[in-house]
Amino acid sequence: MKSRRWLSTFLAMACISVLFLSSAHAQSPSALYTWDNTGNAMPNVENWVKNFGTNTAILDNTVPGALRIIETGGVGADIAISDGANRVRESATNASGGTDVTGLDYMEFDLGHTGANPIQVQFYVQASTGFTYVALGPDLLVAPGMNTYQLPLTGLTPDQAVYLRTMGFNARPHGAEGDVVWTLEEVRAGGTPLNNRTLIKHNTSSPEGGLQGAWANFDLPAIQGNNGGQNQTGLSHDAATGSLMWTDLGGQQGAAMSWGNGTALNGNTFNNRTADLSNYSTMSVRISATDANNGGGELGMNAFMQTNNFSFQSLEGGAGRNLPIDGRFHTLTWSVAGVPNSNVVDATGLNLFAHAQNLDIRVDWIHFNVPEPTTASLLALAAAGCLGAARRPRRRM
Repeated sequence: MKSRRWLSTFLAMACISVLFLSSAHAQSPSALYTWDNTGNAMPNVENWVKNFGTNTAILDNTVPGALRIIETGGVGADIAISDGANRVRESATNASGGTDVTGLDYMEFDLGHTGANPIQVQFYVQASTGFTYVALGPDLLVAPGMNTYQLPLTGLTPDQAVYLRTMGFNARPHGAEGDVVWTLEEVRAGGTPLNNRTLIKHNTSSPEGGLQGAWANFDLPAIQGNNGGQNQTGLSHDAATGSLMWTDLGGQQGAAMSWGNGTALNGNTFNNRTADLSNYSTMSVRISATDANNGGGELGMNAFMQTNNFSFQSLEGGAGRNLPIDGRFHTLTWSVAGVPNSNVVDATGLNLFAHAQNLDIRVDWIHFNVPEPTTASLLALAAAGCLGAARRPRRRM
């Protein structure tokens, strides 16, 4: 009996440890391309193309689960293949912008060819709005047949990691092999993920002098100084508090403000979309409201995302939060569970409700998080599941 109690205790502690480990991190390691033909009546290369190089090729997806690159130049010349510059990932059929791999450590390509000998290949991305070409580590020898090649993302700056315009491989000249057929079965991003991410900081050192890609999204007449456009007119930066600031006019619906992936707007939302926020459980905003006439009360608001080509998604079904109008910063939090296509977020936003008086609004930061499980929830999970593994039927004597 003593040994059985010890085993139960040991398994409970082991299960709790596993739950802590499995819940501690998350930044969406995932497959980016699989060419599985799902939902397509005809084979689909998912917008992959010849990017540059001397050789020519035909791309097809006649084999489900594989992209074939059939070289046709006749001499085994160099050729670079990549996804299209306006494709974020295979599942995002309508969105355009950059692929977000923030917080991840590597990419993996399942790649092979029909040649008799290894061929030298440089794996690469073109990143940030500047299309900067970044080699993912040194050249590798890609062997005949199918193998997995892991490439580091450590050489990317934060602005590059959040905005991959293309990803692909550059086959160096391989005249000794002649033209070959390449097969690419899957492209993945992975590694040790993040468990929290401050998407927006609004400190003085953040892009655009602290505006950091914010823009007026809708209900524009509420923003004092806005010129009627989805832009940054009427917005300013408060250096004293390190926050975004605008005056929200009373007597009407409040403004809706949006943010992209944390980089600069540069006049158009295309420059700061998309963000991958699929792994997080909550979104928190640190915000204040001030009435210049010292009026009090509360300001209501809700939060939203726009995903996969700006499809509108209200967080928690549009549930509101009340912000005290006292000039102090408060943190408001919403669940982001169940938001469709949250791995392709074009915009994150706040929608202020109607209010009677003019209010000075300041937004300090926007943060996404995976809360650690409580001790009570861990014990309940362990009792319900893990301890069941310790129970054994008694033997009949």
